[in-house]
Amino acid sequence: MKGITFFTFVLLLCNTALWSQGDAIQQLEDPIEINFSAEGGFYRDEVELEISAPGSSVYYTLDGSRPSLSSKFYTKPILIRETTVVRVLAYRHKSRSREVGQTYFINEPETDFPVVSIGVTPFVLFDPVNGLFMKGSHAVDSLWTKPGANFWSRKEVRVHIDIFENDGTNVYSNLSGLRLFGGMSRLFPQKSLAIVARQRYGQNSIDYPIFGKGEPKKFKYLVLRNSGSDSRKSLFRDGLMTGLVEDWDIETQAYRPAHVYINGFYWGIYNIREKINRYFIESHSEADKDSIDMMEHRFISDLGNKEHYGNLLNFLQEKDLSVPENYQWVQTQMEVDNFIDYQIAQIYFDNQDAGGNIKYWRPQTEQGRWRWILYDTDWGFGLYDENAFRNNSLKFHTKPDGPRWPNPPWSTFILRKLLKNPEFERTFVNRFADHLNESFSPGKVGKKINDMYQVLLPEIPRHLNRWNLSLEKWQEEVRIMQTFAAERPSYTRMQLMDYFPTGAIRPFKLKATRGGTIYLNNNISVRQNLFEGSYFEKYPITVRAVADYGYRFVKWEGIDLDEQVRGFELKLKEEAYDLTAVFEKYSHPLAGKVMINEVCPFNKKTGDWIELYNQTDEVISMEGWVLTDSKNEFILPDVNISPNDYLVVCRDSVKFLGTFPTAYNVVSGLNFGINKRMETLGLFSRLGAVVDSVHFEVPPTDSFFTVSLLLPTLDNADFENWEVHYNNGTPNAPNPFYVESRIRQVQTQWMQMGLAAAVVVLCILLLILRAKEIL
Repeated sequence: MKGITFFTFVLLLCNTALWSQGDAIQQLEDPIEINFSAEGGFYRDEVELEISAPGSSVYYTLDGSRPSLSSKFYTKPILIRETTVVRVLAYRHKSRSREVGQTYFINEPETDFPVVSIGVTPFVLFDPVNGLFMKGSHAVDSLWTKPGANFWSRKEVRVHIDIFENDGTNVYSNLSGLRLFGGMSRLFPQKSLAIVARQRYGQNSIDYPIFGKGEPKKFKYLVLRNSGSDSRKSLFRDGLMTGLVEDWDIETQAYRPAHVYINGFYWGIYNIREKINRYFIESHSEADKDSIDMMEHRFISDLGNKEHYGNLLNFLQEKDLSVPENYQWVQTQMEVDNFIDYQIAQIYFDNQDAGGNIKYWRPQTEQGRWRWILYDTDWGFGLYDENAFRNNSLKFHTKPDGPRWPNPPWSTFILRKLLKNPEFERTFVNRFADHLNESFSPGKVGKKINDMYQVLLPEIPRHLNRWNLSLEKWQEEVRIMQTFAAERPSYTRMQLMDYFPTGAIRPFKLKATRGGTIYLNNNISVRQNLFEGSYFEKYPITVRAVADYGYRFVKWEGIDLDEQVRGFELKLKEEAYDLTAVFEKYSHPLAGKVMINEVCPFNKKTGDWIELYNQTDEVISMEGWVLTDSKNEFILPDVNISPNDYLVVCRDSVKFLGTFPTAYNVVSGLNFGINKRMETLGLFSRLGAVVDSVHFEVPPTDSFFTVSLLLPTLDNADFENWEVHYNNGTPNAPNPFYVESRIRQVQTQWMQMGLAAAVVVLCILLLILRAKEIL
């Protein structure tokens, strides 16, 4: 026994020694922590900076250079009297700290812009022979583009980046990669830059929503753009143009102006933009960044492969697009609405460089279609011609034999081919009229220009002074843009009339009373505000009235129609139109009783489907009822829902019944897809009263899923009462939570019955025992 006790003692002693040694090793391996006595930021007076790293030797630089053992050795506080980037490295024995940095802005002007500070070894940018900002010794001076110049390099260099919000908060401070960015604007002294976050620099992303609410929350890349060809003019043309269409079905880069410093020296105003690459696509779509095809220019592959796009081009080349079946196939290969909006924007802007800046992409899925990205629009809005509002850009963008630049035949090919289809032509002309009436109306565009002008006005003098530019010239550029905004719509309408058989222009007014929305061409929504616009005589428009929940559509005023007609196609034969959709308060007797119960969006295996549930004790006829996704509507055929039973409406009955062969009461032909990210669905009675509506938002996912109401008795207008299931769903059956709750309810009932029985048995036993005691 004593031997065992002694052995145990020795074992514990050795173990303790090992743990102590481990602690010592761990202490040696602990990362070196560098502390600054003052945080980087904005100061009115000089800063006395102390740097500490216990047990370590500290080396630092004040000119933006990367610190090393050959840098200044820290021995005493540093007095910082001017804006400075401090970069620091510490050594302890054979260990080295992670490099850190801080930017101290001393007595800089106040600003409402974010501020970006770049700390970079000076010769990397400014060395006359090798500096990336310099021409270098290999440039071909005889050519204006200076091929061979250093500034055409794609080299990435390690820098320190600080990003400060406009309230002075440092939102990003880290080593990052820096590259030059852009095309011909590299020739300018103020060059565009791209920042990239990589794990080898210490952080794989910039985790801050620099563009604000509703925009991506983190970024792999950010671009500090000099405004391209507009760099020495307005500085915000591209931001203006992409901002005008930010609510359209087009991918655009977010925009935010900022002040930039390099090694403590003010470098002017830059536009912070997103970088168009696979990370950008993933941030703005449901696509997986590793599963996309991306092309640019004529036929250059950036990501993925060319085969799908090549097949589309071959089809367009060989087939007659006036044949409806051919056009329908094209619609399965490219997102035609996106392409229409893209072309309309470029034509309205009169972007003279549109043919040189084309990017398009698709997800690598069976149903993936090509989409066009709007970017680099600086050559629009009268960049080099103050009378550019007169330019016939429609003719420019449909020219079959243009020069190599700026509008070669390949760049106009798809639009020319699609315009041979009557349906596309009508949609194109009406959509153009929609946008001229709304997004591109002189009032709206003029206000946007003025708003951006007012934001820049207090900040621009420093920038102009830095680059020896004139305030008067800058204001003249803004005036040119305002004139363009005021004049462009009327000239564009005339050019549409010259190119297409539009007939006369018809003034058109539209208004809704309280309780509903009018959808014009499935593109413009009108409520109580008065809509005034112009359309073309020969191209019919579509108008549809949709009631809010608790209201119903009553009638149209200003046109002779059956009161039950909510939506119609209107041929503009009259000189002018003034229509009003009348709604009234109304609670449908089946509201909350016939409901949308389960939704399956964008499912490759089953197709999209919607399940309706009738929780009444009566058979409900659904003939003439309408399902909507706000832009489209599907009218239900002659079909019933039995008491406490279901009706399933699907897009593709073959796919649906292939997955659910026992499904019943199924209606096929749903004519709209259901969005996976965010969707609003409505169920309307035959007379246009809202019976039910649901809205859901789901985080991006590559998986198939359904959203289902937890319990039929809950309010399905509140998405808190819905549940996401990553499977194909449960059509014609109770939802999973309902089944689980019923099981729990039955289990609880049996448990309660068992407890009651146990109590009864126990009481009987006690009575028997008591009786025996008495006897």
